[in-house]
Amino acid sequence: MATKDEVHHVHQSPGLSEGEVKATHKRREKVLMCLETLGIYCEQNNVPNIVVLGSGGGLRAMIALLGTLMELKKQNFLDAVMYLCGVSGSTWCMSLLYENGKWSEKLMSLEEELCESLSNSSWHLGKAEEYLEELSKDENYSLTDFWAACFVYQILQQFDENELADHSEAVETGVNPYPIYAAVDKEKLSEKGGNFPGTWFEFTPHSAGYTALGAFVSTRYFGSEFEKGNLKKKKKKVLCYMQGLWGSAIGSMEENIKFIRDILGRLVQLRLRTLFVVLERDTVIACQANLLLLDLQLCAISGSDPKEVFEKLRSVLSDDKEKTASIKLCTAIHNTWAMKTREERMASCAELGEQIEKEFGGHLGQGIPQGKLPPSQAVLLGSVWGLLRVVSKTVQCVLTWKWGTTHNFLYKSPNIKPSYLVENKIISLIDAGLAINSAYPLVLQAQRQTDLIISFDFSSGDPFETIKKAASYCQENHIPFPNIKDQKMDENNPSDCYIFRGDKSCPTVMHFPLFNNVNCSGEIEDYRKRFSTFRMSFPGEAIKDLLKKAGLNVSNNRAKIRNEINRLVLSSRTKELQKRVFVSFYTR
Repeated sequence: MATKDEVHHVHQSPGLSEGEVKATHKRREKVLMCLETLGIYCEQNNVPNIVVLGSGGGLRAMIALLGTLMELKKQNFLDAVMYLCGVSGSTWCMSLLYENGKWSEKLMSLEEELCESLSNSSWHLGKAEEYLEELSKDENYSLTDFWAACFVYQILQQFDENELADHSEAVETGVNPYPIYAAVDKEKLSEKGGNFPGTWFEFTPHSAGYTALGAFVSTRYFGSEFEKGNLKKKKKKVLCYMQGLWGSAIGSMEENIKFIRDILGRLVQLRLRTLFVVLERDTVIACQANLLLLDLQLCAISGSDPKEVFEKLRSVLSDDKEKTASIKLCTAIHNTWAMKTREERMASCAELGEQIEKEFGGHLGQGIPQGKLPPSQAVLLGSVWGLLRVVSKTVQCVLTWKWGTTHNFLYKSPNIKPSYLVENKIISLIDAGLAINSAYPLVLQAQRQTDLIISFDFSSGDPFETIKKAASYCQENHIPFPNIKDQKMDENNPSDCYIFRGDKSCPTVMHFPLFNNVNCSGEIEDYRKRFSTFRMSFPGEAIKDLLKKAGLNVSNNRAKIRNEINRLVLSSRTKELQKRVFVSFYTR
């Protein structure tokens, strides 16, 4: 049960967390000094809240945000930033930087370390398997765990076992901008299409929760089991898991399943090549059938011919003549496959997976048959059982597309509204890039009082999709946002900087497409292809090139950035003077 102190780690409040309030108050001193170095003078109570947004975009986004921050530092703008907010690949860059308590002062040396790390492969399949075997023991195991151990670990070359809450020291001194990491509620996203404030979920070093609803838990306790606001079981969510949660929408469903299928196939081939002879027949059948189910799911998604997969699957299932339900269902699905829609085919795969699990996999991964093997062989086979559990659980997660499942910290909490927040034991959180690939909804919350949003768009495809979606989101939810329709936005030939201003009720937005007609004139499409989203790595020279292109968007627009900051300060000063004149006149 929870201690008296732990009870209060779940709360609902429309305001900012105490940790964020203290950190941003301290940060304001740093911002004020930075503005003075830029020749911009203002009083402490009028310091503008400047936000930098980094969009998603996989490894491309991670590297591009690093290059952007580097140039912001060189041009003396970084210390003027109050908040740094990221989605997907940008969160990978952020979470690595905040491991260092003074990263914004040591950015040059950190850049060299990160680039060297990305260029040198230290990822090992065997190590990933160890992580997976441990992660798969959890009742809430999902594809996010797999993604963290096999995708994020492979890209970042490390499995970070620290916690996000450990980064609180990096923000409470005011040395660095305050970080916000974005995710969305999977169920609410499917209901509302992303255009609903209650969809969005944020993480900071101090709290995690539903931003617009003001429902939070201390970040240290995210993932733990709560009931009625009381801590029942403490669970730790390491940073690598969080990186997997934030960056789980790198490719299409088909690309992601192909990746999962490839890794599982390699693991099975590596570990079971000489051990099938000592496994029970049902276990072998279940393992082979599970891998073929992934192939069948890929056929369902892509629309490719499933004939060969069905033949292999029926051949495997036919090894046991006593169990016929699975093969009958397999045949029935095959006979009606062509008449089904894509969604119906995917559902059929899930139904077949449930039946195969029921008939052949009931004991899969539960452990070694006691007393049947000598100790040395039992130890060897024990690791195989762990792998089989991973295969079985992962395939079932693919068939139901299960991502980001974690304990709902608001379960049965009293006085929490709306009521749906407290009804379910489990919530599912996924990459915010599936809603809006830049976290506008988090920084547009009134309590953050954002004055200027400097948005760096590292997306693939339309470089204006994020701001268009943000504008639509704000219109539907009656949130002040600049009018973006008056400016021409050519997605095939974008410029490097767009400025959108509105009335005094909304922030100014500066929008920077990564590849544009200034930093790669005539080569925009070539750069988009060269730095595609689902790339696992880039050569050293390509990394340097990408860092440079991202940095040019800042250096080429230094005057515009300074002018917008200065304009906001002057506007704020004018409002303050008008207020003083009004008060003076009124008191007479």
